[in-house]
Amino acid sequence: MGILPLDSLNIFLLSIVVLIIIFSVIVSNRKKNKPSDPEAFNEALRALVEGKNDKAYLLLREIIAKDSSNVDAFLLLGDIVREKDVEQAIKIHQSVILRPKISKKHKTQAHIALSKDLLKNRNFVRAEIELKNVLQTEKNNKWALEKLKDISTENKNWKDALHYEKLLMKTDSEHKKNDESMLNFYIAMDYKSKDNIKNYKYYLEKSVACEKIYPDSLVELAEHNSENIDLSITYLKMYAKNKPIDRIYAYNKIENLLFDNKRFNDVEFLYQESLNDGFDGYALNRLVDILLEKGEIEESKDLVDKFMKSQHNCHSIRLNKLKIETSDFELRKSISTLCNEMIKDEIIQ
Repeated sequence: MGILPLDSLNIFLLSIVVLIIIFSVIVSNRKKNKPSDPEAFNEALRALVEGKNDKAYLLLREIIAKDSSNVDAFLLLGDIVREKDVEQAIKIHQSVILRPKISKKHKTQAHIALSKDLLKNRNFVRAEIELKNVLQTEKNNKWALEKLKDISTENKNWKDALHYEKLLMKTDSEHKKNDESMLNFYIAMDYKSKDNIKNYKYYLEKSVACEKIYPDSLVELAEHNSENIDLSITYLKMYAKNKPIDRIYAYNKIENLLFDNKRFNDVEFLYQESLNDGFDGYALNRLVDILLEKGEIEESKDLVDKFMKSQHNCHSIRLNKLKIETSDFELRKSISTLCNEMIKDEIIQ
């Protein structure tokens, strides 16, 4: 085989280089993302608002297939996936965070999204880390501060809970106005963890003296004053009024206190007093149980009939009427349990 002349060799090499460049451009063009269609993303948003998650999911997948650099589409896709597959959502949001070129805004949004994934997955240790990452880019992020405070409270880490509560009050004037009672509660609990009972009690009482009371302060005072039954019950009744959704918890605590001290008649009075303040399905159910246990059938009928007129569509009243009409003890017990479970689930009030 002969050796190519120098000029021919140069031309040959130059041709090879040109071919390589052309090939690279072709491949690059094939891989190059097409600009996202804003209308396609808006359509996905509309589908999501309308509750058509499956449609939104498919639209976002199409957008990402055409433009893998569309961070907004990835973030939204991860939010949709979270509802059915939280582990997959975690992977999606982590992949966004790891991108080398990502704006500060998108990085913050990705850390928030990943925090939500981890909270849903009940991985509070990693969620706490991600929430702190949010504060690295947006130090006054109210949502992150609230979640960090919640985690600290759940872990009874009162020092950190107090720290985040102070930050919230500093960054949000409305929060400062509404949560003065909560701040005093956290200060009290921090003192309790240090065995400083004098200051613990002082700040708890300061907490319940606020115009808007943080309900947990009332429970804490009730437990602190457990030897003074009447005072403890007073705080628990206040808790039931301040946090109606947890009133059953308060009623159960009061019942236990009264039963332990053989004040059985006061249990009946507790629920009569509650019903005098307005209709309460749980109080009615318990009072009917107490009257039936005493054999006071007519009194229980009169009680239910009294509320039947004003609350005729209430299922708890209908269930109690059925309970009175049967003499089967086990059936009565089952109806009471069903009624209480329905009330707890807020199916009926």
